[in-house]
Amino acid sequence: MPQNLHICFFCCNFARLFLINYSSRYIRKFNNMKKFVVFLFTSVLVVNGYAKKPATIFLVGDETSAVLTQAEDVTETSAVGWGQVIQEYLPEGTVFENLAVDGATTKSFMDEGQWSELLGRAKRKNILLINFGHHEYDEEDYRHYSSFESFENNLMQMVKEAQKSGLTVVLLTPTAKCFYKDGEFHPRHGAYAEGVRRVAMRHKLPLIDLDNLTMAWIQRLGEEEAKKYFAADDIVRLNEEGAKVVAKMVADEAKANKVKGF
Repeated sequence: MPQNLHICFFCCNFARLFLINYSSRYIRKFNNMKKFVVFLFTSVLVVNGYAKKPATIFLVGDETSAVLTQAEDVTETSAVGWGQVIQEYLPEGTVFENLAVDGATTKSFMDEGQWSELLGRAKRKNILLINFGHHEYDEEDYRHYSSFESFENNLMQMVKEAQKSGLTVVLLTPTAKCFYKDGEFHPRHGAYAEGVRRVAMRHKLPLIDLDNLTMAWIQRLGEEEAKKYFAADDIVRLNEEGAKVVAKMVADEAKANKVKGF
């Protein structure tokens, strides 16, 4: 049932029960039917306003979702994160806070203070999207590297701390890279994407499997056509059109998972 119908149903039943059980007492008290009607109407407005309170959504992640190019500077070849264009796929009034960072991993995001910033800003019942997994595998980069096991542990720590703060957590596997070799597509995230799935299953969290969704999309398009949705000479960062495609995937999957705010 649509939300507005839920509201109408609730308000009608409230009015009916109020009239049956309390109308005579309150009408005598007010001694004025006009005041009684105003009181009842105001109550309905309060309930309706509460039910429509917009959701607040936070996003943490890497460059595939971060703000990479300011809107006024975007061109056909600019790098654009899906998080900076998702607002158009959200219900009116939804507040979206994009805290994703170019090049971030679960390790760097916690080590460098961005995670603490998120916990300090978010409030109970806010929604949190967690989207990492692109850079964890670089063993030569001590700032970012996380083994498969460390990556899962980092994710679990994030989930536990976010839930302790009263946030609703949604996990996302990383967006697929447009990586072709000799005309064949090669998946690149492997165990890291699987780690996200395991953590989501273990904690019974909503999962948006962008890895599988975007791999299917890229393969369906084929190498040359898929490149048109990525920034110039890049197989990771999307352009504006690619970002919109992925943003819609996220919004649609969140709706399918019945995540508030979508």
